[in-house]
Amino acid sequence: MSRDLWFIAGMTALCAVGVGVVGALVVNRVRRVSLVAAMVVTALVPVAVVALAVWVNVGAMFLSEHDAAVARLVLGLSSLPAVVLAVVLGRFVLADVRAVGAQARGLGTGARLPAASPVTAELAELSSELARTRGRLEASRERERALESARRQVVAFVTHDLRSPLSGVGATIEGLKDGVITDTTTAYLGIGAAVERMGRMIDDLTDLSRPDGPAPSRRPQMVELSTVLTDVLAHSAPAAVAQDVTLVVDVQPGLEVMGRPDELARVLDNLVGNAVRSSGGGGTVRVAGYRHDGQVRVAVEDTCGGIPAEERAHVFEEGFQGGGAHGERRRETGSTGLGLAIVETVVAAHGGRVDVEPTDAGCLFEVRLPAPGQTTATVLQD
Repeated sequence: MSRDLWFIAGMTALCAVGVGVVGALVVNRVRRVSLVAAMVVTALVPVAVVALAVWVNVGAMFLSEHDAAVARLVLGLSSLPAVVLAVVLGRFVLADVRAVGAQARGLGTGARLPAASPVTAELAELSSELARTRGRLEASRERERALESARRQVVAFVTHDLRSPLSGVGATIEGLKDGVITDTTTAYLGIGAAVERMGRMIDDLTDLSRPDGPAPSRRPQMVELSTVLTDVLAHSAPAAVAQDVTLVVDVQPGLEVMGRPDELARVLDNLVGNAVRSSGGGGTVRVAGYRHDGQVRVAVEDTCGGIPAEERAHVFEEGFQGGGAHGERRRETGSTGLGLAIVETVVAAHGGRVDVEPTDAGCLFEVRLPAPGQTTATVLQD
């Protein structure tokens, strides 16, 4: 290789090293300020190497001043597209980065932003992954909200149901003190049954934290309704006596359903307790149990004065009190409006339904449960 070529190669290498070092320092400085500036500098580094090398080598050659100027002009103009393209691409990438950044910030705040559509494949993949992550986070938040709602509902239901036996015990004690209740044996049995029920409700709260599900004693089993009704009526009788309400019971023997005894007791206790409180002095509450159309039915009829037709569709909603004489009595007795919501929830979990119909003197609530061996759309879960 001739001496001139060695000179050109050496000068070109020297220019490349010098411009490369300067370019690296500049890129390292401006990348913290602007992505566009860093991309422009990166695009200019090879152009600057070529330009400087040609400039130096042309100056060392024996060319006329006109030829050297032409070479330098052509080199400078041909470098402009690289600068323009670097600026345009940098702006596109910067816009994509900002859009993806906003998408990422939305993950923490929960704000719904339109999905970014980056022009670069790498940022598009990042945007898609952020969208999938958003979906998983939203599903997790929804599950958390559902769990919190369920927890609040359970606490409200148990609190309501604890109030019912407590009020029954209080009424029984008052009746014994005042001499209104003379059958002390039945009264003591009623108090004992109420205490046992409250203990089982507290055990139910413990079951919520069991990783292996409910205790075997509270899993679905064959339940004889007459036994459940006996306990419920023993608890409700003192309150009925204290309020001068007559209880009339007519239950066919041998009525059995598959379910949880404690939960079925909650249903019947709420219905009978509501009927006693709503009927008022001199009223009558009739409880009937029978089999009909492959179902086991329990009907509780009261003399509450009736529920307006427009309100009957809402009586099973949480917190609903209603108007009229029925609603007035419920408010006077401190009703929270949860009892009938509990009834509907438990009956539905047992594959049944509960309805309310008007009567001449009040209302009739009828619980319909599938008889053993009947198939239903709802399956009682362990």
